[in-house]
Amino acid sequence: MDVWIWELLRGIGRAFAQPFLYIAFFGMAWFAVKRIKKERATFGIRIFDRYSDWRGTVVLSIAAGLLLSILAVGGGIVISFSFLLLVSVVLLLVSLTGKSNWYSPAYTLGISYLLLLFLPLLPERYRSNGWVESLEQTPLTGVVLVLAVLLFVEAFLFLKTTPSHTYPERVMGSRGMWIGQHRSRNIAVVPFFALLPSGSIESFVSWWPLFPIGQDGFGLILIPFVMGSEWTARGQAPEVAAKALGRHTFLLAFLVLCLAGASFYIHALSLAAVIVSLLGREMIHILHRVREDRPAFFSSNPKGVRILGILPGSPASQMGLVPGEVIERVNSIPVRTENQFYEALQNTGAFTKLEVRDAEGENRYVQRAMYEGEHFELGIVFVEPPTHESSVGFF
Repeated sequence: MDVWIWELLRGIGRAFAQPFLYIAFFGMAWFAVKRIKKERATFGIRIFDRYSDWRGTVVLSIAAGLLLSILAVGGGIVISFSFLLLVSVVLLLVSLTGKSNWYSPAYTLGISYLLLLFLPLLPERYRSNGWVESLEQTPLTGVVLVLAVLLFVEAFLFLKTTPSHTYPERVMGSRGMWIGQHRSRNIAVVPFFALLPSGSIESFVSWWPLFPIGQDGFGLILIPFVMGSEWTARGQAPEVAAKALGRHTFLLAFLVLCLAGASFYIHALSLAAVIVSLLGREMIHILHRVREDRPAFFSSNPKGVRILGILPGSPASQMGLVPGEVIERVNSIPVRTENQFYEALQNTGAFTKLEVRDAEGENRYVQRAMYEGEHFELGIVFVEPPTHESSVGFF
């Protein structure tokens, strides 16, 4: 037991020797600065804080990390430090695209797997290097099993998306009119333990570990695996797009898992699992683009003003307003433009009652008392830019 505790502590320390955490930190900072700068330029105010890209992923990441740790340590998946560095290099290279959808494990682990296949083509003087030798011993079935589990995590990240977790953007449509779209960006760090091919832990049953490297003792390493997603919804509601992406990714993960399990008996199927994950990920992206090829969901409405975004914690958020809904009346006063909306709010006094129509065409009423110090504009941004853009928020 003392050996396991000691290796556990050493494994936690080894997490900081890997580039994953540092790539995640700089990636999150870069995406946050880029987004906030765009929000201020478009709406005159920051809508979401700098931590919103990853805050909603913490619970799911920890749960997935526990599951992966049981799979990797209990099942005996040994991963060399050289392979982790290879994945880190791939992650760093895809970061240069500026798109977090390349953080999908289908790309990072899939590309890393394919690179391993080219190692036999290296000149002999390079293959005799200790790092290259450890890469050649990478258990490919173990890699695709981890890939399958991480694809399930990606699917759940899609499925848990709500309109309050996507970022509103205002763009010019093809007909020269303002339309809106929502962008979802998630960056998750999934921490899980795996085995290293050197350490103080000895095999305790004949079959463990299932995917060994070498015959010596084994150690533990905490792998803070970085993954992410990014997509936009323009022709449909963001939650509808997210559910479709989640269902398709879940099916892909299940198929990859089946191939990964079968590769335990037929090793060539591990390559099939990687190819399916890469092609499937691209097919999901193409299907999403096809579903987006329709009139803009966030467009002007002649019956009222359409909500493009809600500031978190604002009066509008507390009233339960949702992006995509149309505000038709403010305290029984019809509103058709942003300026009419602002004027009606200024004349409502300390109580506000809104008539809104949702995406299904059903109307409802929301109301709220306004208190001293709260901004009269409720914290709503609309599809059409108002004439005084710099004050659309309540801060």
